Amino acid sequence: MTCIHDHDHAHDHANVDKDTQEMLNRRRIVQALAAGGALTVSAPALSGCATNPETGKKQFLLVGEGQLSQMAASSWAEAKRKTPTSRDPRYLDRLQSIGSRVARGANKGSEQWDYAVFDQDTKNAFVLPGNRVGFYKGMMDFAETDDQIAAILGHEVGHVTGRHAAERVSQQMAGQLVVQGGTAIAGQQLGKKCRSEAEALIAGRTQISREEQYRIRRGYEQCLSGAHRKTQLLNAALGMGFMVGVVLPYSRKHETQSDLLGAKYMHKAGYDPYQSVKLWEKMAENNTRRQPEFMSTHPDPSRRARDLYNYIKYQERLGSQGWESIAMPKNS
Repeated sequence: MTCIHDHDHAHDHANVDKDTQEMLNRRRIVQALAAGGALTVSAPALSGCATNPETGKKQFLLVGEGQLSQMAASSWAEAKRKTPTSRDPRYLDRLQSIGSRVARGANKGSEQWDYAVFDQDTKNAFVLPGNRVGFYKGMMDFAETDDQIAAILGHEVGHVTGRHAAERVSQQMAGQLVVQGGTAIAGQQLGKKCRSEAEALIAGRTQISREEQYRIRRGYEQCLSGAHRKTQLLNAALGMGFMVGVVLPYSRKHETQSDLLGAKYMHKAGYDPYQSVKLWEKMAENNTRRQPEFMSTHPDPSRRARDLYNYIKYQERLGSQGWESIAMPKNS
């Protein structure tokens, strides 16, 4: 079951220890949920599709936020065990204060939020299901003003209100089924071809020497071995096609949605949304080495700055009707 979707943090991980980086990677949560026997499909998700009130977009959802939050709890606790956290009020109190304002701007002020400042110079921030927000000291030092920290926080809150974690998990689950199904069918067909070739060599014959039986059996086994290798290659190709064609573009879509939602929440919280533009312009200046955008889970920083600028200008032109959605001008 699928939904019809509308077409629609240059993060520096270099200084994060390998275990923590892997643990915090959203894909790890995706994989754990997709493979876990305890995962069940929530009743409201049986239809598969739901319209998100914050983005106005339809989403393919197979899991509930409660399930994701339970899975993320252990990752959050592990992150704080493995990476030193700062209790310095210049960081933690500042983050909590700005975060509270941004949460209120997103109409999430009554919910419980858990903030942590990790004592590393990495320019990174993340959110896990269950309103768990992690900032690295390097990111807070990189941001020049409270408004720029609010831009990052607004972006992370946008992932929460956009239900991006639930959508990514659902896509991953569905994608694995598609890839597995495709390779299973291909494997069956290749196996049938090997059997047909072997059967053709003995069809209508009443006597076959032992040497020829050995050659036929040997050829059949080699054919099956080759079929297995082709199936493995096909599995890799299908998996890569799914990543590039579905998972990665949706990830970029989520990042763009979160950027716009973040600017909206900044505005409603009384921060200057143009500071989000300055933040991403600064990111672009400090991030000269990037892989091609079609292979990246994040849009190019300069593009993010441009999209944010166009969005803010458009919302301002709407006057009293502005800042109620993440609608973009049609020509952007």
